[in-house]
Amino acid sequence: MSKPSSRKLGNIFTWNVAALLLFGLLCLLSASMIIAKTQFHDPYYYVKQQLLKGVLLGALGFLIAVKIPWKVYKKITPFLFVAGLILTILVFTPLGLELNGARRWLQIGSFTFQPNEIFKITFIMYLSLWLAQKTPAQRNSMGSVIAFIFFLGIAAAVMLPQPATSSFLILAASACIVYFLSGIKIRYILITILIVALVLGGGFFLLKKLAPNDYRVQRLSNFISFNQEDGNKNLEDNYQLNQSLIAIGSGGLTGVGFGNAVSKYNNSLPEPIGDSIFAVIAQEFGFIGGVVIIILYLSLFLLGIRIGRQCPDQFGKLLSYGIVSLILIQVFVHIGALTKIIPFTGQPLPLISYGGTNLAITLTSLGIVVNISKWGSSY
Repeated sequence: MSKPSSRKLGNIFTWNVAALLLFGLLCLLSASMIIAKTQFHDPYYYVKQQLLKGVLLGALGFLIAVKIPWKVYKKITPFLFVAGLILTILVFTPLGLELNGARRWLQIGSFTFQPNEIFKITFIMYLSLWLAQKTPAQRNSMGSVIAFIFFLGIAAAVMLPQPATSSFLILAASACIVYFLSGIKIRYILITILIVALVLGGGFFLLKKLAPNDYRVQRLSNFISFNQEDGNKNLEDNYQLNQSLIAIGSGGLTGVGFGNAVSKYNNSLPEPIGDSIFAVIAQEFGFIGGVVIIILYLSLFLLGIRIGRQCPDQFGKLLSYGIVSLILIQVFVHIGALTKIIPFTGQPLPLISYGGTNLAITLTSLGIVVNISKWGSSY
């Protein structure tokens, strides 16, 4: 049996994206109706906003990303990276908007967005282009390792002070995957992992000493102590995690049915339309529904990897790897945090959680993957 063409893989990839997006809108409708009716007297408020600011803009970005001639991406990538970096730096200026102690948003008139979402994809684009322009000998050198660590340092410098620690770690993990898949020999992979681990570990140790009450230190401490005997303290410190576990567990095998999750009522589960939406999905659709969602994400990832493997251009190959890795790692962080696999952190579930910026940028980046499948044979 012959392998499916890259273009056919791109079509399947598009249908996979559409399936996740449609299911996400249904889940958002269920999770948000009560909240929207209470806050805005319109049960469809959040779905309307998602359609207008996320789906509409994202679909436009998807189509543009698919139609742009592939060679143009090589020319504009450095400029996109600089633009993403500048936008991220602007959160520290008067244009930046602070919410809940974090400066992660830019407000221009009535329009508010998170430049981190733009910076993450432009960072992966520039890293892929930089690696593609190197010879195998240049990539397999200490100079390459140092340059890669320097790139991560730039990302850390603009993201960690916001603070956007989990977003940075997702970006760093995705960048490492792109770097390792570019043909780096095992000894340089090990050296890179060692340096990154030492820097992150040393940074956390220093933060713990200088700012023991920092939320990142407290969050990791709460995760470690979750199963210890001081139940009352743990219940208070890990309230959202506890409520998530209760919601997921109560869904059983087949769930309580669409629209019937009680966790979204009376704020018993914080952020049911955003950082905790998978818990609502698991409660309403059960273990089976949760597994289906995970399979759809894994399918998206594997299709993106296959599209990358069939692309004859190194830049397209690495960029496809990077985009789908960025999405899959974010999915892992979202679900892992709600199921106590990793320390709790707030991350949206791609294509499903409420949030216009994240959805629009995600759809646009997925359009680039479809472009890679379409133009991969035209070099």
